[in-house]
Amino acid sequence: MQGQEKKTTVTVIGAGAGGFGLITHLGCAGYGMRLHDLDDTKLAAIRAHGGVDVENGPRSFAPVDMATTDLAQAVAGAQVIIFVTGGTTHATLARTIAPFLEDGQLILLIQGNTGGALIVRQALAQGGCRANVDLAEMDTYPYATARPAPTRARLVTSKRWLQIAAFPGHCGKSVFTRLSPLFPEAVLAPNILVTGLTNMNAVLHVANCVANAGRIESGGDFRFYAEGVTPAVVNLYQGLDAERLAMAARFGVTIPSLPEWLERVYGVREPSLPATFQRLTFDALGPYQNTPTPTSLAHKYVAEDVPTGVLPMSALGRAAGVVTPILDGLVHLACSMAGQDFAAEARTLDRLGLANKNVTQILDILEHGFA
Repeated sequence: MQGQEKKTTVTVIGAGAGGFGLITHLGCAGYGMRLHDLDDTKLAAIRAHGGVDVENGPRSFAPVDMATTDLAQAVAGAQVIIFVTGGTTHATLARTIAPFLEDGQLILLIQGNTGGALIVRQALAQGGCRANVDLAEMDTYPYATARPAPTRARLVTSKRWLQIAAFPGHCGKSVFTRLSPLFPEAVLAPNILVTGLTNMNAVLHVANCVANAGRIESGGDFRFYAEGVTPAVVNLYQGLDAERLAMAARFGVTIPSLPEWLERVYGVREPSLPATFQRLTFDALGPYQNTPTPTSLAHKYVAEDVPTGVLPMSALGRAAGVVTPILDGLVHLACSMAGQDFAAEARTLDRLGLANKNVTQILDILEHGFA
């Protein structure tokens, strides 16, 4: 934190795997860390220990100043507040936190999925937020962190490239100035359409789960990417990729293809996608070596990534006049196979605040915010 006169206090909301990785990495970097969760059993050990013991890190211990179920206490005076609770909770969390926010605070969604900042900005207003709060989202989770014990972390790898976008977009430079010291690998994206269309969870998770549903439900123990990404799944990925890229072109923004994204983020690009995923899984520092394989289609790889990723991408395609038969087909298959109507709670254009808007109008909202 060179050049900072005062230690920045960061509140991480969500004490799952994502929150654990954030308090570890940012705590090692010297930030004042607070951790909040509704479930105190996720906090008790860290609170009693005063933080997390760290293997392979720049420090052997990442202190945590506060681990609490009291949201108001966790938020008070924090400069940065990170939501890492999953996309399906964004609206509820935003409405709940709204009365506690203070002028000058910055909320960061890790990650925004597709359209997360639009959902949160509206929910803050619904919750009665009166504070002048900045809002940003990240397109991917930044770390791979193992957890060999409740208060012990092993740093595996950090992503080499990720994007941060502000909503509204015209606040991007000022927001990025505040966040880039925390995430030095990050680059500034022009708007949240770029981060939302670079939501690789929506592409990688859902297609792989649907294509391997029989294997998942049979209880077979297999490596999600190294074994799940067969030539047929690659074909599916490529079709989804083409639709994402077509949408981006229609909106006039640039996003990476899947092979380009893997190379930027991990520095790995083999002649084929299956070979790339093999390396990402089996290399000594492979970020996918600990990637869980779902045991059912109720897993968040479907239950979260369909309503907060695939469905809003499909909706944005319709708004842009881009035909998306593969995205649409994936939605129908996922809903049918999981036995759940994900569309009922999905990020529709109406819920995103973009209903009946054309490309020009959507881009104006992303740059300037809601009227």
